[in-house]
Amino acid sequence: MSAISSVFSKDKSVFIPYISLGDPDYESCVAWADALIRGGAGILELGIPFTDPTADGPVIQKAFKRALAHPFSMKKILEITAEIHKLHPQTPLVYLTYFNPLYAMGLERFAEIAKNSGIQGLIIPDLPYDTPEAEEFFTQLEKRKIDFIHLVTPATTEARIKSMKSLASGFIYYVTSYGVTGERSSIANGLRERIGLVKKLISLPVCAGFGISTAVQSKEISQYADGVIIGSAVQRIIEENGSNRDACVQKLFSYASEIRSSMR
Repeated sequence: MSAISSVFSKDKSVFIPYISLGDPDYESCVAWADALIRGGAGILELGIPFTDPTADGPVIQKAFKRALAHPFSMKKILEITAEIHKLHPQTPLVYLTYFNPLYAMGLERFAEIAKNSGIQGLIIPDLPYDTPEAEEFFTQLEKRKIDFIHLVTPATTEARIKSMKSLASGFIYYVTSYGVTGERSSIANGLRERIGLVKKLISLPVCAGFGISTAVQSKEISQYADGVIIGSAVQRIIEENGSNRDACVQKLFSYASEIRSSMR
């Protein structure tokens, strides 16, 4: 059983917040991560800034722009990841990143250093599972017991969900709505049934993300999803308060605590 798999249970849905590394600077991200984990995060997603984040909405796009105002450094990203892991070694860390930075570094080299930095899983929105690159990368990750987490959308067919099973591990990231990341006011119709179907087809925990921002939404979705993923709402707190580290830490901790206490 992987470190990520061990977090899930039948009785409790997992809170999975996301932060964009480097926003507003790399050192502050250690404080953001610490606040979210102390507030109740069971898994933490770390975004690697990228110039063309096709799956992300305006809040995270702006976070990446702020991060990339500093010189981009995979070395620094991995060092900051290791600092977060050292603070909370029992909390699995997952990179959400686009394929280009990993390919540029070299997949084997990246996988090795990421594992040593504390990474337990990867989500790569622009890398379809049924490509030679995905198969090659899966081999590198599997050797190091890093989970390869795939996305399923409302448009993904049953046949495609079944076929990704051999290259998926950890959990499935279920995209709750069409479009890019961002806060939304309502929950998609049929979400409960769709998540149930995915769980049946692929036999992995299914965590819901895209558009979730409030405790009310989290409470409802946690009744049937194995995890609730929140990114844009977290990044909005950082956008609005990141210049005052102490205040931002308190707001992130309070927000995480509110979300976690609302969930089953």
